[in-house]
Amino acid sequence: MTDTPAAARRMLDLLTGYWASQAVHAAASLGLADQLADGPLTSTDLAGRTGAHEPSLARLLRFLAELGVLAHDPGGAYRTTELGRTLRTEEPGSMRDLALLYGKEFYAGWGRLLHTVRTGGNAFEHVHGAAMYAYFGRTPELTAKFDRAMAAGSAFFAPVPALHDFTGARTVVDVGGGNGALLATVLRAHPHLDGVLFDTAHVVDAARRALAGSDLADRIAFEAGDYYDKVPAGGDVYLLSRVLHGRDDERCVRVLRRVRAAVPDGGALLIVERVLPVDGSPSLAAWFDVHMMAVAGGVERTAAEYRALLGRAGFALSAVHGLPLDTALLVAEPARPDR
Repeated sequence: MTDTPAAARRMLDLLTGYWASQAVHAAASLGLADQLADGPLTSTDLAGRTGAHEPSLARLLRFLAELGVLAHDPGGAYRTTELGRTLRTEEPGSMRDLALLYGKEFYAGWGRLLHTVRTGGNAFEHVHGAAMYAYFGRTPELTAKFDRAMAAGSAFFAPVPALHDFTGARTVVDVGGGNGALLATVLRAHPHLDGVLFDTAHVVDAARRALAGSDLADRIAFEAGDYYDKVPAGGDVYLLSRVLHGRDDERCVRVLRRVRAAVPDGGALLIVERVLPVDGSPSLAAWFDVHMMAVAGGVERTAAEYRALLGRAGFALSAVHGLPLDTALLVAEPARPDR
């Protein structure tokens, strides 16, 4: 027999889930975690610093404490928790830019999810008048916001350098490498490697500026271009992170064929994506599959589906390794004719 009160409470949690996400978005927009970086403050202090309406802010702070984002001290002041510190701008692995993106542009797209399910059309485009990548390319400000948010969502890169044998490699090419976080992780773990960061011109320019004064400045070359047309040659290992899930099968194969044309026999392609489980086990991949459908016009895939795409492009999938946050590293090698 169904435990009706428990089921009702669980359903209420589901129905009000956006209340929490919008409260976090408001906290990120006001920069509350940054304001609390030096110690606890009262709602009056925070209202003065942020220009917010104090009585309304006090109610938001109480809710954020309920969510565990803040803690309410006995004296009436608020401080950040470990969870809340992820919203600090300067915190390593900061998720503030993700909160700003998810709570506004992506939130608006999800509000039209039913449109996607009924029509197959893209909810983000339905709301914003342009597909996601085109929309965020409209202005430098939107582009920068999107790029910062994507850079913030890269906490799962750390194990990658230990999951592949880079011993015989000399050059690693990161295709669609964004801010270079994955490439930098690999290069710092393997000092004998040099890297090439390949992406669109504005992304490459931003990455070059960000890495100019780093310990990797002399080990990374930057190249701009379109991976639908050509991928830089000369690498031993190629990286492709969170590119394929944003594209349909035919565009994925087109990208993979460009990569295959550059990868030498004996080389490797390392892909970072979420992989849908086929046994029904819980996974963020199922969540992101609907997100990609509604917002980006993309799709998360099973390992078998990735194997099929890779096969069409001349690769063989040789291994799948689990990464944090339900992501995975898929290792592909040029297919031998006898396979």
